[in-house]
Amino acid sequence: MKKILFLSISILLFSSAAFNQVQLTQYFQDGTYYNPAAAGTQEAICASMYGRQQWMGLSDEEGNQIAPMSVVFNLHAPVYALNSGIGLNVVYDKSGFEQNMGVKLNYAYIKTLQDERKSISVGIGVSMLNKTIDYENYILEQPSDPLLQSKQSESGKITDMDFGIQYQDRRKFYAGISGVNLLGSSAEIGNVSYSQDRNVYITGGYYIKVIEKRKQSLYVVPSLLIKSNLVNMQIDISARAEYNNLMAGLSYRYQDAVAVLAGVNLNGFRFGASYDLTTGSLSNASNGSVEIFIGYCHTIRPKVKLNSLYNTRYL
Repeated sequence: MKKILFLSISILLFSSAAFNQVQLTQYFQDGTYYNPAAAGTQEAICASMYGRQQWMGLSDEEGNQIAPMSVVFNLHAPVYALNSGIGLNVVYDKSGFEQNMGVKLNYAYIKTLQDERKSISVGIGVSMLNKTIDYENYILEQPSDPLLQSKQSESGKITDMDFGIQYQDRRKFYAGISGVNLLGSSAEIGNVSYSQDRNVYITGGYYIKVIEKRKQSLYVVPSLLIKSNLVNMQIDISARAEYNNLMAGLSYRYQDAVAVLAGVNLNGFRFGASYDLTTGSLSNASNGSVEIFIGYCHTIRPKVKLNSLYNTRYL
């Protein structure tokens, strides 16, 4: 008996319903996707894009490719006049017979501490998700199921809000916590109610200086991403070495995957790639996951404030 419905729902529960956000191995490349408080904290206009193919080769018994595929675009910049940052996230995600298209606007208030290398920021995000379900491709084990009798694509829109806090000491340490989908909004799509779980994300990283000379630098950077919907939790632990303009490292996602990653920085452009070897329950059906990252940052500095020239020497 065909089990397309069963497989598709299983994938959605594992990859989407549990954490709603796209899963990224190179999460440290651009923190704005998981935390709106990161918008504008880089003193640069930054644009980046992720492309990810999750669980390559995963298909149903009819040979239909049902592995999740995602594209994430991020854009953010500081607004020095307002001690703020603004940002935009655009996400396309396809899992089985479900497609998601989301847009999120981020705003962060950034407080620079006495040491200008350090800052704390508070951010909010407003999102809209358009979810489309292609019921026409579902072959039901119980064709009379009244909830899933639609023979066409059905769509619905879901709006929600995010909130986050981040602290950073540039090139030394950063940590943040955010809550996404705080409203827990839902929409009815083809007689079925779909809701977004409230998720919590905790991120952090520490730069260990090994070598720092004029033309040579080496840092070892352990980092962490914890994801929870207050029922389940997933932990990503990564460690990478950054030597001059090169980067290489390893990552482990608890009960899911081990990953290798590498990257290079060239004149403001950043390129990264990673490959996840699946170790969890899908290891026999998946050929792993591939992720590509491309980013560019154009540094912009705040205007220098002139000190008063009132002095008895000028009288």
